[in-house]
Amino acid sequence: ISGGTEASWCCACYELTFTSGPVSGKKMVVQATNTGGDLGQNHFDLAIPGGGVGQFNACTDQYGAPPNGWGQRYGGVSSRSECDGFPEKLKAGCYWRFDWFQGADNPSVSFKEVSCPAEITAKSGCRRN
Repeated sequence: ISGGTEASWCCACYELTFTSGPVSGKKMVVQATNTGGDLGQNHFDLAIPGGGVGQFNACTDQYGAPPNGWGQRYGGVSSRSECDGFPEKLKAGCYWRFDWFQGADNPSVSFKEVSCPAEITAKSGCRRN
């Protein structure tokens, strides 16, 4: 987050409002849990099954994915039907990518910091003091 430090944004939650592509106008709340050197300014890198493993591929060790993940390393799989071959634990998230997220590819967003919903912190275990 521009102007911030890890101490100010780690575990913080943000409401994203998508401003381009097929998800324009849709909103979702996300939690910042890490950063990457390959991101642009105020770029939220969403961890979505089937969306590509990006710079750091943990999916090979955790789920037995191919070395570059499923599909393209950056961008992932290109169709909902490719989700059928995913490990069971990842299928619903991959389907979500094509259903709710409509296969959007790096849509622009506006964002604001919000209180983290209990549903998110219960899964991540990451809470701000």
